[in-house]
Amino acid sequence: MSKFLGPVHFWLYHKIQFQESLIDALISCAVQKGWNDEDLTRFSCPDHRQLDEIIDETNIHGWLQTRIQDAETRYASLVLYLAGSDETRLKVLEQAAGDFGAAQNLQAATAPEAFHRLDDLLLDGMPCDQINRVSHSSDDVITWIQSADIHSDYWQGHGQWYYLLRQALIAGLLSHTDYSFLHKEDGSFHIVKKAA
Repeated sequence: MSKFLGPVHFWLYHKIQFQESLIDALISCAVQKGWNDEDLTRFSCPDHRQLDEIIDETNIHGWLQTRIQDAETRYASLVLYLAGSDETRLKVLEQAAGDFGAAQNLQAATAPEAFHRLDDLLLDGMPCDQINRVSHSSDDVITWIQSADIHSDYWQGHGQWYYLLRQALIAGLLSHTDYSFLHKEDGSFHIVKKAA
């Protein structure tokens, strides 16, 4: 890994910051619902400075990997803490994730463009992990698989909650486009043009 910051590092840090913003949106939802019997800011990132102001340039890869793990851990811990065994709370958090996604006002003219807009936001490990692998691409449809599930380990046996929230978030992100998101039983993911 280069000793110097490059575009890929800023791109990855932007993805981490997007997840931090989602965490803060879920905290705001919980506060509005009166669920906060304690200070929920412990789940929020304490440092939102720009990447070049805070990164350890002697260990760029390791620093970014640590930030990813920290963001994933706090996200899962927040949802597990808030939802507990209450499925209605989980549904409220799904709605909040969808609303957060819709508020981003994402635009895309083709399915591949929509995929790339999502890839610019959603945190799926380090770029070298190559988690999302496209298997089909046309203007109206793009299909991909995940080479590994890198999220569920953070969710203490509730990995499916991560994917419920992610599906709601993606639906929200795509809500201002002509495309919708599908997760099929075979494990594949699809962005497809909505029927006219």
